[in-house]
Amino acid sequence: MPLSSSTTMFDKITGGLKMSVFKIVVVVGLCASLLFNFLLLTRIDTVDNMIKDFSNSQRQIINTVNSQISQINNAVNKIKEDQSWLSAINVRTEIDELDKSKAMVNFEWQIKELQNDSEVVFNYKRSEEKEYTSIKAVDTGSGLFRVAIPIEVNLEPIWNSYMVNKVNDTSNRHAIEEVEKDYKRENQLIFDYYVSVSQSDMIKSAEINKAYVENMGARYYGYLEVYTDIDSDNNYSMSLTSGKIYDSIIYLEEVHLNKYRDGQLIGSEELEKRSIVHEGGMLVREDTREFSKETSDEEFDYSSLVLKVVYSDGSVFEKEVYSK
Repeated sequence: MPLSSSTTMFDKITGGLKMSVFKIVVVVGLCASLLFNFLLLTRIDTVDNMIKDFSNSQRQIINTVNSQISQINNAVNKIKEDQSWLSAINVRTEIDELDKSKAMVNFEWQIKELQNDSEVVFNYKRSEEKEYTSIKAVDTGSGLFRVAIPIEVNLEPIWNSYMVNKVNDTSNRHAIEEVEKDYKRENQLIFDYYVSVSQSDMIKSAEINKAYVENMGARYYGYLEVYTDIDSDNNYSMSLTSGKIYDSIIYLEEVHLNKYRDGQLIGSEELEKRSIVHEGGMLVREDTREFSKETSDEEFDYSSLVLKVVYSDGSVFEKEVYSK
């Protein structure tokens, strides 16, 4: 076969292969382009969904904020409306000096723009009660009104007791504190109250408020903190610190420790008054006093310990600070 014919045949075959490879490359490129466009469209849809979700969340937040703002505005408007016709209500408690187990809780306020035929009523209940009691307020002139609610009070100091027992490596501070919380909760007097005004066929009422009546015993006798420490040899020491919460002329004068075993009084001793000195060497204020029983060889073998305290006005109080 002539050489020229062979060359021509080879060129044809080579050209055919090149065309085939080119077609394959073009097809692969088109497929890759389609795949890329598909992925891009999918990513765009995902981003679009994310934007829509974010936009919806934003709208929900805006709606929530607007709702809260509306509620706040309504509350502010209600307060302004109340303040426009009713002043702040002053609450104070007064002890009956002839019978200190009784007191009066006084509520006083002023009503503006009151019509002549109006009736002012004070509605109240104690926190544990379900129904309100309504009483007609006393008009003291110039739009001022007041009511006085009688209450019974138990005038005694606030007791806080702590004991550490190193023999049993225990402390009943937590248990005592829980009892103290129950005591404070039971003895905290709280009133829910509101003022209403009726005129013609219309009744207007103010918001319900709370009045926390102060601890009257603390006003007179302050607080007492008792610390009892039983050491590893079963000997014990005790200290009592008195302090004032309000400015009162009544002071703690004497402290007596009564010791019981099986319900029988087996001994009594008076705790020694001592001066309280700060680390800097200065005495504390006169209205803070401390009485103590130093550690001795006396073994702690009692079923009950009771402290009796005597105040300068002659009042005497007793408190069990330990019970087996």
